[in-house]
Amino acid sequence: MSDFSQRWTTRLHQGFPLLKAMQVQLLGDQSDWLLTAPYGTNQNDHHSAFGGSISTLATIAGWLWVSELAGPDMKVVIQTGSTNFLSPLQSDLVAKVCPPDEGQTARFLQTLQRKGRARMALEITVGDTTGKIAARFNAQYVAG
Repeated sequence: MSDFSQRWTTRLHQGFPLLKAMQVQLLGDQSDWLLTAPYGTNQNDHHSAFGGSISTLATIAGWLWVSELAGPDMKVVIQTGSTNFLSPLQSDLVAKVCPPDEGQTARFLQTLQRKGRARMALEITVGDTTGKIAARFNAQYVAG
């Protein structure tokens, strides 16, 4: 486990008791990472992944991505979020942020520097370890 993944997994578990109960882990390093949660502790009574776990994992993946971009002195919160469930998921959950284009990222950082706060819209997918996408989460985060 990289220092990056260990640091963030510890922060997520200490800062969000729900994520510890979900057994969320960050895998990878600063340049390429994803959030995971085991199916066993995140399933519902229909024997598929619980929608609340899927949405939570996606929400935190986006929050973490914007937090890394904004820097350690910035607070990040979610402003809006919507989950589109595409198909049942019956395996471990994997959340991945779809990085915005470089222009959007540059505008976010310029606005943050100029005004002290900025908004970032992101899409996060949640699926399985094979890459099958079970849900798409679209959200806007605010840093400041």
